[in-house]
Amino acid sequence: MLVIGDDEERMRLRRALSGEGWRVIPAGTGSQARQMAERQGFEVAVVDNRLPDERGFQLISKVQKPGVYTVALLRDEDTMDRIIGIELGADYYMRSPVNPRELVARVKQILRRRDGQGKDDAPGRLYVGDLEIDPDLVEVKKDGQPVKLSPREFKLLYTLAKSPGRVFPRGSLLRQVWGEDEYIEERTVNVYVQRLRTKLGDNTDKPKLIETVRGFGYRLVRPPGS
Repeated sequence: MLVIGDDEERMRLRRALSGEGWRVIPAGTGSQARQMAERQGFEVAVVDNRLPDERGFQLISKVQKPGVYTVALLRDEDTMDRIIGIELGADYYMRSPVNPRELVARVKQILRRRDGQGKDDAPGRLYVGDLEIDPDLVEVKKDGQPVKLSPREFKLLYTLAKSPGRVFPRGSLLRQVWGEDEYIEERTVNVYVQRLRTKLGDNTDKPKLIETVRGFGYRLVRPPGS
């Protein structure tokens, strides 16, 4: 899905993406994007922050679905919106207006990482306490109940769950979960850990599932007897 308020820029980026053989769902407003997100399937949502009817970051949580990656296009002066976008779960950030070739390269990178995830995550389905984590289906269950996570949240949880009890420094998590993406700072990890705790029903004040190791990073607590 391509959500760009400027008609000329939307057409320019659509041509570049369509030229790679991808089906592009265009939208010029937040309202259009919300309607299309309910009716059509897509794998990547590219959302400009400057839309005629709302800020693009407000769309992030609305267009996200399991397996959908979001790319937020932000101008240099949108610093506060970038922070809010991180809290709402945006996966990637690029400067707007974006070069069409750069956007194509980023989408290719996203799809390569998605396709290669099964190879990187060789252990397969994981069971940690009352958590069941399936990388093939990109699904998480807690006590048998599904938990809706964004792709980035899932990747972070799966990285921690592959080595329960191991302390992961924030920098290590950034490299493993985010790679070398632009605009990413270490505090981003803190925000995503808090989001995971909330969605998994962990106590955010005294967490028992994802533990903060002060001065080092985070670890998924190993269940007793495991």
